[in-house]
Amino acid sequence: MTKKNLITRLNDSLSSMMTSLGEKIGAITYGNKKKAVPDNELMALYDGSWVAKKYINKTAEDMLKLPRELSGDIDSKLTQSIKDTETELRVYQVLNDALTWSSLLGDALIVAITDCDDESIVSRLNLAEEDIVKFLVLRKGEYTPDSNVITDIASPHFGEPIVYQIDIGDKQLKFHHTRCHRIKLGKHSLKDRAKFGTSDLQTPYKDIKIFDTAVLSAGDTIQEANVDVLFIPGMNNQIASGEEDKVRKYLTVMKEGKSSTGILAIDAGDSNAQGRYEQKTAQFAGLSDVITKMMSVLAGALDRPITVLFGQSASGFNSGEEDNKSYYETINGLQEARLRPLQDFIDQFILDKLSISDELKYDYPSIDSINEAELATRFTAYSTGFTSMLQNSVMDEETVLREMVARGLLVTVTENDIKRIVESSGYGDYGTTTDIGTQTGAT
Repeated sequence: MTKKNLITRLNDSLSSMMTSLGEKIGAITYGNKKKAVPDNELMALYDGSWVAKKYINKTAEDMLKLPRELSGDIDSKLTQSIKDTETELRVYQVLNDALTWSSLLGDALIVAITDCDDESIVSRLNLAEEDIVKFLVLRKGEYTPDSNVITDIASPHFGEPIVYQIDIGDKQLKFHHTRCHRIKLGKHSLKDRAKFGTSDLQTPYKDIKIFDTAVLSAGDTIQEANVDVLFIPGMNNQIASGEEDKVRKYLTVMKEGKSSTGILAIDAGDSNAQGRYEQKTAQFAGLSDVITKMMSVLAGALDRPITVLFGQSASGFNSGEEDNKSYYETINGLQEARLRPLQDFIDQFILDKLSISDELKYDYPSIDSINEAELATRFTAYSTGFTSMLQNSVMDEETVLREMVARGLLVTVTENDIKRIVESSGYGDYGTTTDIGTQTGAT
């Protein structure tokens, strides 16, 4: 082997050895046997951490912030009857409790209590002979899913338990699945269908603990910003001789005197042992930056903007509008995934109570709120632009009106209003489009 080849192989071996040292990331693995946070710990987290409580409560409240918008052939009288029935059955509270418990523990069950006898609750629901009395919301641990599941693959409830058992005192009640609606969160295979859902706090659990610990540690640091250190001659001898109470009483008198007068008096001692006083001051440089970064990390872990989670305004070049828009879309997605199936379940009892055979159709409006000043600014900007395009024959009047309606600037304008305005303005006939570049209006 030549000297050149030996050096080449040696360098290559050293290079491989050096690049393989310290690869900590490669040693990190994600296991699927991670121990889940128990329910009692989640409840303690909800009660003890204001961040966790706000995340759970605000998510449910924002999903119900605005009432749904009914559509179809429904007049105002029928709409009011539906609202009155929902108030009578306390539907809002039922929805709020169900969304809160399911988000916190990953599982919740809504049971429809009808006027049938106790022997019939294990049988399929029959609205032709039963009337709704109330809805009962049960959290995880208050009911037990049956081990026997629906095996009909064509059924929309395929793989779900046939009945749910509720323990009330020493009595066990079994409700048929058609009388219940279950919210089970998380992704599960068919083999896991009998298990409970996954809490929204399972994944960000450690992030919340880290944030709470950081805030608590910062608070402790601030409380110990100034520590008084006293050098008392002969203190160890006093403690050794059992005179701890005298030392404690001296420190108490000194502390009270300093807090009330701002003056600290200590024994100067003698030439052999002199008393001395020092004050240790903690440094807070960078402490606020750490807390700010922790807030950003936690907001990302919970998929919530800082403006929503912590009530702080956006900083820097970020207006916060993009984050808020993403949050509104997240809430709308949760409404479709969690709230709509639950409301569809409740609607069947309301429609039966009102003797309505039609199906309710509705949409969830965006919870994006625009104040009057922002609305006026938007209206002025759009109006100026559309007016310019209308005067320069870029768009005709009918198109301008439709564009303003589509952007929510003209809320009460109907199709008949557009037709009347176009036909009376002289800019052209309703339903026709003027060629771009041609002068519109009367000649």
